[in-house]
Amino acid sequence: MPKNFVISISIVFIIIPKILFAYDFESETVYSNEIKKKSIHTVQMHPTDWVLTEPIIELNGDNQLLFSFDAIEENIQDYSYKIIHCTSNWFDSGLSEFDFIDGFTENQITDYEHSFNTNVDFVHYSLKIPNDDIQLKLSGNYILEVYEDFNPEKVIIRQRFMILDSKIEIAGDVKHPIAIDLRETHQEVDFSILHPNFNIDNPHSDLQVVLTQNSRFDGSEKKLKPIFIRKNELVFDYEMENVFPGGNEFRNFDLKSLRYQTRYIREISKENGQTNVLLTAGNNRHFKQYIYEQDLNGKFLIEVQERDEPSTEADYCYVTFWLPFDNEIKHGNIYVYGKFCNWICSDKNKMEYDFDTGIYSKSILLKQGYYNYQYALLKNGKKTPDLSYIEGTHWETENDYVIYVYYHDIALNYDMLIGCKTINSTAKF
Repeated sequence: MPKNFVISISIVFIIIPKILFAYDFESETVYSNEIKKKSIHTVQMHPTDWVLTEPIIELNGDNQLLFSFDAIEENIQDYSYKIIHCTSNWFDSGLSEFDFIDGFTENQITDYEHSFNTNVDFVHYSLKIPNDDIQLKLSGNYILEVYEDFNPEKVIIRQRFMILDSKIEIAGDVKHPIAIDLRETHQEVDFSILHPNFNIDNPHSDLQVVLTQNSRFDGSEKKLKPIFIRKNELVFDYEMENVFPGGNEFRNFDLKSLRYQTRYIREISKENGQTNVLLTAGNNRHFKQYIYEQDLNGKFLIEVQERDEPSTEADYCYVTFWLPFDNEIKHGNIYVYGKFCNWICSDKNKMEYDFDTGIYSKSILLKQGYYNYQYALLKNGKKTPDLSYIEGTHWETENDYVIYVYYHDIALNYDMLIGCKTINSTAKF
């Protein structure tokens, strides 16, 4: 056989696997919270009876996760769901459904109610997990996919949630950063992982630690490895890698009643059966002093005062946010930002500038309740918004820092969620 032929064949067998690997890698999707149908609103997921906590429960525990959403449609639709197990980075873990599910892999959402005595008619759908049809056998990250017409390709909602199998303890606190120029504007989160009863042979390769501010997975989260390794303790005491802008307390408005104007609401009006709410004007807080105001750290709560059942009796209205600004910002766009928009910058919460009035404004359809929000600047070419450009940043700001600890089990080939801890920035003060 000619030597050149052998060399050519060898090159082909080297190149082809690399091309195939590159193609597969690029085709992988990072799963995130998504709403893919215009009629879907107010998607929520949380432990039952703990509305303002993150969608995380213990493996084999007594609690359930409550998932719900509203469809502004006249007729009841056929909505089904399936569950996907993910890696610590929110890729599909590649596990077979039979590895992590006990029960039926695809099920229909059968719990729904029509809205009652509201101007905007909608159907409220809800689902509890685990349930009689499906139980989860492994810890880690999960995606709940909701699709319509019994067609898994017609996905309308993707929602993240987590199952925790506690194996370790986390201890830490929030303090001034070491860097002098950041001491008045930023916060440093130092912590340790204590694992006396759980063996971690190679923490740098087998451990993934994610640190978030107010549970934001918008690119602001930190992925850390231990800086010191001691007996039964892993220390995360960096100088810069664990530092966040302190930000500012969230703005808020109260829509629990539409009969009177609460603080930060300028006007409530009705036109053609539609309720419109105009908030008070926003202001640039970048150079203002810090003022404490109790908030929900960006979350929202669905509630109605004059009625009994918020899920079906809270109404929808168009809320107009407006922010006077001397000139249009050319190096980015302004967004109304918070948990109610899944911490995502999209056309649904992008503000438009009016040159005649010198005002950024946006009207968003929201359900009655209590909302937190801020004004965020997404600079051109960036993926993570800047909350300090308009809101300012202060070391005193009250924030929740949530630490997620994942361990990759080589034998079982999946990322276990073995620890979760919330540390409040004001705990020491």
